[in-house]
Amino acid sequence: MSHTITKAVVAAGGAGTKMAPITRLLPKELLPVGRMPILEHLVRDLREAQITDVLFVISSRKPQIPAYFGSGAEYGMSFSYRVQDDGAGPGAPVLAAEAWAAGQPFVFTFGDNLIRGADGTAAPLQRLIGAASADCSVLTRIFRSDSIPAHETLLGAADGPGSCPGPEAVSFGKDRLDHAGAPWVHACAARWVLGPVIFDALRDCPPRPNGELYLIDAVRRWISTGNILTALPLRPDDLRFNCDNWETYHDAVAAFSP
Repeated sequence: MSHTITKAVVAAGGAGTKMAPITRLLPKELLPVGRMPILEHLVRDLREAQITDVLFVISSRKPQIPAYFGSGAEYGMSFSYRVQDDGAGPGAPVLAAEAWAAGQPFVFTFGDNLIRGADGTAAPLQRLIGAASADCSVLTRIFRSDSIPAHETLLGAADGPGSCPGPEAVSFGKDRLDHAGAPWVHACAARWVLGPVIFDALRDCPPRPNGELYLIDAVRRWISTGNILTALPLRPDDLRFNCDNWETYHDAVAAFSP
């Protein structure tokens, strides 16, 4: 894309109830994987992608995160923190970053998700930034529609995996939103590049019946009005771990063991 992206927003406010009781003492984002906490792996990925400014959106129950990372000077970066305790859903941390983003595109990611690129390839986040459109782009994982893991966030229909060495970015329009009957689907992989259009899209999106605002709902509504998202599928040998439960966390620990 023509814009240089130097900012990232990290959502790290979730209560971690699936991993209680330990998360009553330590945020899930600070649980160790390999020789560092989950969140430090992400910070290093952001630094390698030339991100210099990071806003962590955290809850007041997680003072350990700013205590651990501080100002960011140790990483050659600048860290800011925003406390958000309203439990308004995964779209809320994006809205909380509007003034901080100052009209610039930014990376948005969830602090409990780890992604490791295949050996000898560019990191998935770097590939996403290189392929991103100015308005809205996302890493995805392509699944067969009859074997979608639980709790995946579905975007829409996908073409089947090709024979090229790595999947290419695709333009995703409203014709792909209905994935009923599609043999393959895109599931969002917790790494986004978002432009300022996302803030109006979120404000225009009604919350779900539980009162929570979801980023995926706002993005799908935005696409349905004729806008185009860039979707970049992960390669088959890229690894992704959503460490909000013990099973996936243990898988990450095994994969990242030195």
